[in-house]
Amino acid sequence: MQQLNEQLLITFECVSAIGTSLQLKEMMEHFLKVFSRKTGALAAIYWEYDKRSKQYKQLCLQGKKAYQEIFIAPHALIKNESIRYDEKSGKSLLYIKLGDDWIVFVFQASQSEIELIKAIIISFQSKLENAVRACKNHLELIEINQTLERRIEEEVKKNREKDQHILQQSRLAQMGEMISMIAHQWRQPLGSISAVSASIKLKTTLNRFDYSTPEGQEESKRFISEAMSKIESYVQFLTHTIDDFRNFFKPNKQKESVTLTQLVNRTLEIIGKALEINGITVKVETHATREIFTYANEVTQVILNILKNAEDVIKEREIHHAHISIIIGKEGKWQTISIEDNAGGIPKHILPHIFEPYFSTKSEKNGTGLGLYMSKTIIEEHCSGEILASNTPTGAKFTIKLKEG
Repeated sequence: MQQLNEQLLITFECVSAIGTSLQLKEMMEHFLKVFSRKTGALAAIYWEYDKRSKQYKQLCLQGKKAYQEIFIAPHALIKNESIRYDEKSGKSLLYIKLGDDWIVFVFQASQSEIELIKAIIISFQSKLENAVRACKNHLELIEINQTLERRIEEEVKKNREKDQHILQQSRLAQMGEMISMIAHQWRQPLGSISAVSASIKLKTTLNRFDYSTPEGQEESKRFISEAMSKIESYVQFLTHTIDDFRNFFKPNKQKESVTLTQLVNRTLEIIGKALEINGITVKVETHATREIFTYANEVTQVILNILKNAEDVIKEREIHHAHISIIIGKEGKWQTISIEDNAGGIPKHILPHIFEPYFSTKSEKNGTGLGLYMSKTIIEEHCSGEILASNTPTGAKFTIKLKEG
């Protein structure tokens, strides 16, 4: 009876030492220590099978290292044995198979004592094998998660590089459109400069001033002064236009406090003349004047892209009495810019796809399909806002939402 009680006590304490950690080495070191102490084992070793190298490696050792020399390499063992007894150098060796791994104990014990120890091991061998499997599954999950995290990081990096490439393409496309806008902006002042210089040349060639009298000299000075003032004014306008376009493409990554009205006005200074020449009237209504903190240049690019798209559709469909309505308003925590035209709207089968990269309805005009995709990226990812597209009874409507504050 006493022997049975001792066996039960040893079994209980050894079972309690199983599964104390999901780290295989930590758990086995604790188990081998408890089991050796309770059974009188002189030493114990855990051999772990490495599937990659197909070799066994020592995971942990309990007891004196002097006994390590008598341990038999696991590959020399019979594979279908779960427990094996052997003798070497006057010592008893007990091998316990746990999946592909092995534990080897060294005892200085009688045959009857070894049989008792084997009975104890058999009673919890399946539990120990499950605990080892749980540790290995845990390690495998960690490796899978690390692999997934690494792959996610790689994909995120690839997507960022792709977006940078697309942004660059979009900028180049916009720069091409800007050349046309600059031409519209400059046509009138250049024509006026030409007219003023022609007037000066004509009057001086025809001797319209009588330099022999003080009155004629004064009239000549006044005429030249007024003409030069006009030329100076036109040159300042041209310089201002250059500055507008340079600032538009300046890679300013600093947020600034600005009103949506200022952003709309900046955009209209760039594209307004082109819209006017194409017979498109623009009406702006402002119902929100509070400043927001955002990337002003990038938002301006989005507004410009939407207006340019509206201009292209109006010209393509030859819309008479064309107009664009821009309404600046407020919806809860959002300030909004709604841009609506009367060009007939976006076809229903196209509407769900217009923000996709490289999706364009202007292939015959070398449309890149990048403008609206980058507009969505700028508003939603860079500015933490929203951009929506819908149809009205008369045309298309784009709504930009940006948070206040």
